[in-house]
Amino acid sequence: MSSLKSWIVAGRLFALPWILANTLLGSFLAGFSIENYLIAFAITTSVLLSAHYANAWRDYVLGFDRMDSSKAKPYTSASQLIPRGMFTVREAMMATVGWYLIAVALFILFAPKRIDTISIFAVASFFALTYSDIWKVRGLGEIPLFVCHGFGAVTFAYSIVKPIGLDGVTSGILIGMFAGFAYTIDQWQDVQTDFAKKVKDMAYVIAKANFKISLFVYFAVTTIVCFHVLFVMLGILPVWTLKAIALLPLFHLSGVFLEYQFPKGVIMFLIGMWIYPVLMAV
Repeated sequence: MSSLKSWIVAGRLFALPWILANTLLGSFLAGFSIENYLIAFAITTSVLLSAHYANAWRDYVLGFDRMDSSKAKPYTSASQLIPRGMFTVREAMMATVGWYLIAVALFILFAPKRIDTISIFAVASFFALTYSDIWKVRGLGEIPLFVCHGFGAVTFAYSIVKPIGLDGVTSGILIGMFAGFAYTIDQWQDVQTDFAKKVKDMAYVIAKANFKISLFVYFAVTTIVCFHVLFVMLGILPVWTLKAIALLPLFHLSGVFLEYQFPKGVIMFLIGMWIYPVLMAV
């Protein structure tokens, strides 16, 4: 049995603050109660952990995670655990199945059984568990990140409280875009390795076009803010959610750091990404 630390790293628990924030946003927009919030967080986290262990398992089997390919990231070295013998494929498989069974059990016991809640859970589960085999191999990793970490987390938490509304959908779109753009930044380190021989993803295409990572960040954040302002102008989202755009200077600074001190820039972007839904919610 691998060490507890290896299990924690393989589960990519660094993502939990973001799930906390995203489910908080969905819960607040629908009408906050601590009970509904904890139900949404517990179910979403269980699916997330199942997907993360599946990622470790399938990425190794498919050849993405090798010591000479996918690099350790500033916030996790999960991609290196199985190649270095610190975690096993069997353990990753067991954790994948175990956490998903927990998610299903929690959903059956505590979640409302409406069409919107069931649909979001089913669709997010599909995208989460097929990330490596369907999406990553085709260079489309941004799609499951959009659906699962962002859109799905917000809208599922909303649907736990009441039937999904336009405010839940649009806020899910905003946070989903953060997730998709963050994936492109995450993959930026791998475009110089033989990972590029397997998949020509968005990060690879942008890098080969000599598009600076800082410019990509400015484009990404500007796009999100423009959509946010549009949703407010259309009366779909409350005006008070716009206080989140006060984070623009932090995102701009992260773009500068990504050019010259990549690890610090990534951490700054992630912090801003975690705070954004919180500022929208409270």
